[in-house]
Amino acid sequence: MTNHELTFSKIKEFLKSHFAERVSEFENGTHLTLDSENENESSIWIELDVGGQLIVGFGISHLHYDPKYDDLNKGFDQFLHFLTCKKRRIDFYKGKFPYRNEYEFENQNGIYDNYGTALTWAYPFWKKTTIKITAQNGFIDYEDIESEIEKIKNTMHNTV
Repeated sequence: MTNHELTFSKIKEFLKSHFAERVSEFENGTHLTLDSENENESSIWIELDVGGQLIVGFGISHLHYDPKYDDLNKGFDQFLHFLTCKKRRIDFYKGKFPYRNEYEFENQNGIYDNYGTALTWAYPFWKKTTIKITAQNGFIDYEDIESEIEKIKNTMHNTV
């Protein structure tokens, strides 16, 4: 088992212990989704595929971390941060048609950073644009899980 597989396994154990009713497994356990308690909020998810590529998502926006080119630990850190940080989704509508979604998360300085944007090109551009913002808190307070997060980070950096 590689260090990244071990880290993913520890994250899976952590999610199942704290969010048993809200975590879903797909692709034989290599894709994990954590749903919010509020159905209007976006889920966060993480996947470690057979080739070792890590994918971290917030809603439908996601980033790929390839072990040949990227530091997978950045992806694991991002997912662990998503557990505790404030996040928001900004939905743009033309009339009643949703055509763009922006996903943002609060960084350590209290500033929102863009995580990703999803949009469609086929929309009624002539209609008035309206915006809806859905803010969500973290899934759990950092203070409640600090020691467990540090153990996972130690696994990530192979200092177990």
